[in-house]
Amino acid sequence: MEQVLSMALFLASTVLSQTGERIIGGSECPAHSQPWQVFMYTTKLSRCGGVLIDTFWVLTAGHCWGRDLTVHIGEHDLRKHDDGEQFSKVAKLIRHPEYEASTLKNDLMLVRLASPAVLGDKVKTIPVAKECVSVGTKCVVSGWGTTTFPAVKYAYRLQCLEISIVSKDICNTTYGSLFNDNHICAGAIEGGKDSCRGDSGSSLVCNEILHGLVSWGPRKCGEKNKPAAYTEICKFQKWIEETMRLN
Repeated sequence: MEQVLSMALFLASTVLSQTGERIIGGSECPAHSQPWQVFMYTTKLSRCGGVLIDTFWVLTAGHCWGRDLTVHIGEHDLRKHDDGEQFSKVAKLIRHPEYEASTLKNDLMLVRLASPAVLGDKVKTIPVAKECVSVGTKCVVSGWGTTTFPAVKYAYRLQCLEISIVSKDICNTTYGSLFNDNHICAGAIEGGKDSCRGDSGSSLVCNEILHGLVSWGPRKCGEKNKPAAYTEICKFQKWIEETMRLN
């Protein structure tokens, strides 16, 4: 019990700046260039991203769980209501059975929509990775999280950032046992580019395939020599497909 508590306290103070977080140094995405990206929020105004992988299913971070989640599909500017935007209630939330809240291990969750997404130019699904991505690959992370840190200024328009897949040895050295083989280590070693608060559950896309979900990172977003940890989708592909089939 003491060991678990110590781990939770260390995680909160050293790795994460807050639960429900985790784009610094990015820029506005071309409108609807990430048509699988969804926006989710609760009545408590906590926000997360998610990824449309099927007309009925969104994939997001396990720590984005909330009883009153609302899913917004086909969004770009959250202040505007354009043609193509869709809204759905949630029919079912299914966290990975080995998710750990204290360490954010196995940090992913499937969200079954109450009504299916209607696909079109602004709304598309994205395939999940079957093979893991290699070090050095350029990928895009997107989200409506804060664009400044430590002051929080949430984005209204979807932000995009190109980052690189980094050797897992770097994250292992930086974060110790908190980082495991089911994580991707990704970011900019020079700092200044990172996902941050409000981006949790958002997509890390490499070559038009979903390879990661924003999970957690350094206490100070964009810190030098401290890439972020993303849930590595290739390690969970079989669970994702089987869970969707059975539900």
